[in-house]
Order: sequence, then C-alpha cells, then structure tokens
Amino acid sequence: MRAAFFLVPLLLLAVPRPCPAFLFGRDSEKKALDAGERMRAAFEEGNCASVQENYTALLNEKPSRALREAAYGYLGRCYEADGLPDKAISLYKLALELFPDNILFASRLGQIYNRAGFFESAEPLFLKVLALKSDDLDANLGLARAYSGLGFLARAGEFYSITVALQDFGDAAVLREYAACLLKKRDWKEAEFIAGQGRLREPDSAFWPVAEARIMAGRGDYDKAVSNMDAAVKLEPSRSRRLERALYQLLGGRQEEAMAEADAALAADKTDALAASVKALALYTLGEKKEAGPYFETAAADGGNFTAKLAQSFIECAKNGGAWPCKK
Repeated sequence: MRAAFFLVPLLLLAVPRPCPAFLFGRDSEKKALDAGERMRAAFEEGNCASVQENYTALLNEKPSRALREAAYGYLGRCYEADGLPDKAISLYKLALELFPDNILFASRLGQIYNRAGFFESAEPLFLKVLALKSDDLDANLGLARAYSGLGFLARAGEFYSITVALQDFGDAAVLREYAACLLKKRDWKEAEFIAGQGRLREPDSAFWPVAEARIMAGRGDYDKAVSNMDAAVKLEPSRSRRLERALYQLLGGRQEEAMAEADAALAADKTDALAASVKALALYTLGEKKEAGPYFETAAADGGNFTAKLAQSFIECAKNGGAWPCKK
C-alpha cells in the first residue's frame, strides 16, 4: 500500500507536459485562420483596406500554404479595384511561381495585360488556363481579346465563338465585340448571324442596325445598307449615323440624297470634314469637279487621318493635272 502511494507521483511525472512551443504553434495557427477569415469577409464586403490590414496580420503568423494562396487572390483583386495594377502584377507573378496551377492568378494577370495593351504577354497566360480548363469563360474571352488586339482576327473569332456559345449568346457586350471583330475580318455571313442575335437581345439599340448596314455595304448592297441606317437613325439620331447613311447613298448612286445630308451638316458646321468629304465626292461623281475642290480642301484641313488623306489625294491630283481629276 505504501509502495503504491509513492508510485502515484512518479506516474504523474511521467505524463508529458504541454510544450510551450507546441502551444505557441497552435495559437499562431488559430490567429492565421482568424486573419484569413477576416480577409475573406472584408473582401466580400468590398473593404479592401481591411483586406490589406489582415493580409499583414496573416503573414506575421506564418500561414499554411492554402491560407497564403487564398490571401494572394483577395489582395490581388483589391489592388486591381484600387487602381494599382503594378502591385497586382507583382503579386500575381509571385503567386504563380508558388501556385502554378491556380487559374485565377493566370487569368487575372492576363486580364491586366489585356487592359494595358500588352497582348503578347496576355496570350500565354490564357493558354495556360485553357490547358487546365478548356471551358473557362474568362480565359476564352481574354484570349479572343488578346488575338483581336494583336490583329489575329481569325484566331480571335474562334475564341469569341466559344465564348458566346458558353454564354448562350446572353452577354450583349461580348456579342458587340464579336460583331466588331467579324466586320474587320469581313466575315459577312457570321457577322449577320451575330447581329441577328444581338438585335434580339437589344432591340432598342442602334448598334445592331448600324452593324447590319455595314454588313450590307460590305456585300455591295447599298440600298439595304441605307435602309438599316434609317432604322439606326430612328433609334438613336446622330450626325455620324446620318453621314454614314449619306456615304451609302453616295456609293449606291444616290448623290442628290447624299448631298442633301451633307449640306444639312455643313449648315450646322462648315468645317465638318466628313460632311465636306461626302459633298465633294458627290459633286465629283456628278462631273462637277471644280466645284468639289473647296470641299476637298475643307476635308483635308480639318478631317481625321483617313478623311484628310483621302481629300489630300484628290487635291494633289488637281494640282498635278490642273483639273479634277488628276491625269498622270
């Protein structure tokens, strides 16, 4: 009995006592988890100042790999929202080195590069995402925009096509981008289909009848182009749309109608370069070449790059030949 009494203290001494370092580790882990949760909540609330504050607290606790990965995502998107793309780029690059299979980091970095016009840098990032997840919507759209920016219209069209299919043609803004790409590519058939889808979704927008007018003009059907521009002008009247309609009237041999539109614009602003160009070309095609001269001069002086160059070419012809047109 006495031996058993003395044995109890010895057994107690044999029980492992909590190690201070172990306790510290568990406390640090809890603090890291709490900071991560605060970051998530702050991000969802749109409180980026709190996200950054808790990010610093999180790093001080030596967080787990998973917590650090999530934190990079929250902080990077906050840098974007705060207009700090350089910081976001640096963070996403670091994150990709540590977590190369995280498609969020690659996609967000690619989108920043697209917005900045660095399409060559964006392309491999979106391709990386698609290698991991072929139906990723953001990556397909990002790659379409990158190729469009690079001038690779056929490739851009492929990825716009995938994007609108993934969206079930539900995003009118993306349909507009795709239509613009197809018009540049001169793919009139696909452009007409997309314009039809866009018109269904935005029946009150002038964008789609304008697109359809340009498709018809591309096919050489100027009467239909004028009809579509009529619809666009009714929906959203503007000087540019009326003058674009005048150009199609001119191309379709309706010079008098085109001149009437140009005269109306010139009455409001005698330096209107586009109106002056329409007037000059209408007079020129009617054989009134001398009368066209002053309008070409106006267009050359005040027009944009294309308008000015077009007008200047007629002016140079007149100077070289002594009359409209130039005869070499």
